[in-house]
Amino acid sequence: MLNTIPRAYKKAMLMIMDICIFALGIWAAYAVRTTATLPEFNGNYFKLLGIVALARIPVFIKLGLYRSFLRFPSERISSISAQGVAISTIFVGAVLYLWDPQGAPRSVLLIEPFISFFLVLSSRQFLGKQLFRMSSNGIAKRERIIIYGAGLAGIQLAQSMRVMEGLKAVAFVDDDPSKWNMLVADIKVFPPSGISALAKKHKVRRAILAAPSLTAVERRKMAFNLRKAGLEYGEMPNFLEIVSGNVKAEDLFHVNASELLQRETVTPNRALLRGVILNNTVMITGAGGSIGAELSRQIAALGPSRLILFDLSEFGLYSIDMEIRQMYPALDIVPILGSVLNKKLVHETMANNAVAVVYHAAAYKHVPLVESNPIEGVRNNVMGTKAIAEACAVTNVENFVLVSTDKAVRPTNVMGASKRVAELACQFIASQAQHIQAVDGILPVPTKFSAVRFGNVLDSAGSVVPLFRKQIAEGGPLTVTHEDVTRFFMTIPEASQLVIQASAMGNGGEVFLLDMGEPIRVYDLAQRMIDLATRGNEREIKIKVIGLRPGEKLYEELLVDASTSEETTHKKIYKSLERGPSLEVVREQLLLLDVALNEQNLDLVLAVLHELVEGYSENSLASH
Repeated sequence: MLNTIPRAYKKAMLMIMDICIFALGIWAAYAVRTTATLPEFNGNYFKLLGIVALARIPVFIKLGLYRSFLRFPSERISSISAQGVAISTIFVGAVLYLWDPQGAPRSVLLIEPFISFFLVLSSRQFLGKQLFRMSSNGIAKRERIIIYGAGLAGIQLAQSMRVMEGLKAVAFVDDDPSKWNMLVADIKVFPPSGISALAKKHKVRRAILAAPSLTAVERRKMAFNLRKAGLEYGEMPNFLEIVSGNVKAEDLFHVNASELLQRETVTPNRALLRGVILNNTVMITGAGGSIGAELSRQIAALGPSRLILFDLSEFGLYSIDMEIRQMYPALDIVPILGSVLNKKLVHETMANNAVAVVYHAAAYKHVPLVESNPIEGVRNNVMGTKAIAEACAVTNVENFVLVSTDKAVRPTNVMGASKRVAELACQFIASQAQHIQAVDGILPVPTKFSAVRFGNVLDSAGSVVPLFRKQIAEGGPLTVTHEDVTRFFMTIPEASQLVIQASAMGNGGEVFLLDMGEPIRVYDLAQRMIDLATRGNEREIKIKVIGLRPGEKLYEELLVDASTSEETTHKKIYKSLERGPSLEVVREQLLLLDVALNEQNLDLVLAVLHELVEGYSENSLASH
């Protein structure tokens, strides 16, 4: 309501309020001086009030006291008030000395400035709080959030939220024990261990990291605590952008991936999760990627004796290595920088570390990129998998799990076909493991080989969700290849937990898949993200259809024949019973593929894919 009052009227109201304050200050000064009786409102009183008002108001105007924004009381207001009172008091004293030396006792002139300064400053603070409260009440619906970080940045954020549309800070969380249970900006500070209870008590679903001065590793630890409590989180933006109104509530957060699913997330079986991890040495290839990194986090929490992080990307490996070390400082972690195609490195890593379980997530997964670089895509996805699987078979690895994809079913692209051939390669190696010769009289432990096939992973690198987020941040449009494109979707934690649980159920050669409910139209997913990102505001973001990309089809499948599957001990995980080519055909074609890759013979590479993969047709776009 006050926002509609003209600025000149507001200044006039403040001046009248200050004159009333001066009147009270003079009366109080007289009262202090003459404690026996209350002071009278006589001619001397009104004469002194007039001189003080005529001296002090112009000084306050000159110093800019009436330009200060009352919703943000600051040290500047204190400084201006002190200067204004001091300067005007000197002027008042000079006037009285020259004009009417007997007009007011000198003790009143000494006491009044202190009382008036206190009252002026208090009035600004009181008005500021009232305006904060009025602004808060004027916002119809404010989402409750937790601020992680009770330092200067967190305090500034909490104060700015009092006038920011859409958000209200209900608690601070901080790692510093000295701040626990303190009131900071009138908000209580709690330890990280209390995040879950706070979220439940205040019905909070999102938090903001307010720690710009901390290292990336420290911020990852904070993010881990929030993620463990099931909270979505965002980073604190520039403070000036918040105050100026350029940042809205929806700009602080990503859309939570779990909100995009049209089904409940699959609850993991804790016994299956721990079954093959506890006290074992576990190796994860592609540990720096989206799935590999989440596998690393999940596995590190399940009590392995050692964790081998294997990746070709230096930055990806460094990031996940530092994160896991920060979260689990007592865990023995071995980062290995290298390619899965380096057979000697792979073999020595497994043998030297007595690896018991391998999760193979290293792969090229981006359909258009692999379509443009088919030879390297097939080399990495097929021969890399073969190298890892063969090393497992001769180094006493107990369990090997291949991270596969629904694009391996009747593929229309090289990426999907290469992942199906990788599945067949694992099945072939599993069948050959029993024929491996003993080394130094010791027969290797037979490895259980299995593959896990699932759909698109929300929030993974290269998925549509990060792309849509970027496009939303830029104001749109969101680009969809076709209105009728459908995909199976799952969250990164779901995918990772499925992989771990499948390794506990495998007996050798299986392909496991998840019941992911009905496929989701990507167009509907884009609209859902727009709705979540623009809730409570007037932003309008459009969707643009750009046409199917090379190798892309309208829908994906988890099985070639939906009837060829059976249940497992987990009600949401199924086992494929698909029939593939004979093991002899697989052996011959893998040898031929190796030659074709070494000779950079694309025609021969594609011929092998057609021979091994049922339903593969790289030119099938037109039929869909």
